[in-house]
Amino acid sequence: MSVCQDTYNDFARELYDVATRNGASPSCIPGTNAIISPISVQTSLMLVFVGAAGRTENELRTGLKLGPGDRQEIAKSYHGFWTQLCNYGNKMTLKTVNRLFVNHKLKLQHEFKELADDYFHSQPVALNFADATKATQQINAFVEQATENKIRDLLQPDAVNAETSAILINALYFKGLFQKPFMPESTMPDDFYLEQNKRVTVDMMYQEDKFKYAELPELSARAVALPYEDSDISLLILLPNKICGLQELERRMANLSLVNIDQHMRTEDVELALPKFSIEYDLDLKDTLQQLGISELFGDTANLSRLFEEAAGQKISAAKHRGYIDVNEAGSEAAAVTFLKVVPMSLNMHKKTFKVDHPFMFFIRNSRAVFFAGRFVSPQKKEFIMSSPAPACSDSMRMHVEEMSVN
Repeated sequence: MSVCQDTYNDFARELYDVATRNGASPSCIPGTNAIISPISVQTSLMLVFVGAAGRTENELRTGLKLGPGDRQEIAKSYHGFWTQLCNYGNKMTLKTVNRLFVNHKLKLQHEFKELADDYFHSQPVALNFADATKATQQINAFVEQATENKIRDLLQPDAVNAETSAILINALYFKGLFQKPFMPESTMPDDFYLEQNKRVTVDMMYQEDKFKYAELPELSARAVALPYEDSDISLLILLPNKICGLQELERRMANLSLVNIDQHMRTEDVELALPKFSIEYDLDLKDTLQQLGISELFGDTANLSRLFEEAAGQKISAAKHRGYIDVNEAGSEAAAVTFLKVVPMSLNMHKKTFKVDHPFMFFIRNSRAVFFAGRFVSPQKKEFIMSSPAPACSDSMRMHVEEMSVN
């Protein structure tokens, strides 16, 4: 039986909810800027699932939303999913790379090695983890190459030692050009409101064109989708109606599928203002996954008996994730890496104005999966400006930006 479409979307929704809720702030500002790749995390754990048995296997099956089917069926379905995704044109790059770095003293079981190679294209690389500096240099070099140098120095030498059995890496890289790019000459400084009385200056991009757009009263938010060339992938922006509405929007999104938002999207003339932004974000996955019901993997009762030929028990001692995104006039570039450490045990009167001038959620996705999900709360390395209150939300949503129309 194949893994259904809901597998990837449902896991993405739950992972984002837990990951961002952990970093939430009691103030108006909802934590920090964040970007994660749910499908990178899921891929890493699917490979662990292939090596798991007993309660650990069942826990991963439930937590990852895998449904019925044996390991080979699930691995084959995953392979088919990515085979379809990687056939886009030359104006977009979407690639996923798996690698298993194994202690040179250990040997993988034949079945696991075969499934990992056939369906995840993950061939084992033997490393001497006792030489921690050399081992981490080799792993970091692989990550840098897989992410086009966007993610560097993932591991420090103290991340591994002679007792490390394996390091499992999944790297995901995306680079896409907007189907309707912004004109760089239209980009200009503008206000971005962190709170009602606190703003900061950003480089705001402007354009007016036809986009998929939706008003979502049940979320007290609106949405616009910016498609990428040669693909069915879009950058979806969810903007709360209130300046301080991001935390409430995230809470409501925890129970709503993005597919439901798709059903409300209609093509409209949209006057769009979107800040340029760049985010790099680190997430310790261990606590996050435990809140998703994936906990036995990290304890002494973990059953990874299908991983190595040796009889010694194994467990995951560390799970970390790093995401990166850059959005500019031409399009977006994003990368993510997940590692798991295994150790022994304008004239149109009907146009919509969509000015993204306060914290928002964003997704790089298609109908089948979420590749990247995040929130933009504030620019980095900028000075805050205390100001007069922002325009009321109802007025702000309709406000026109005259300077953007000069061409």
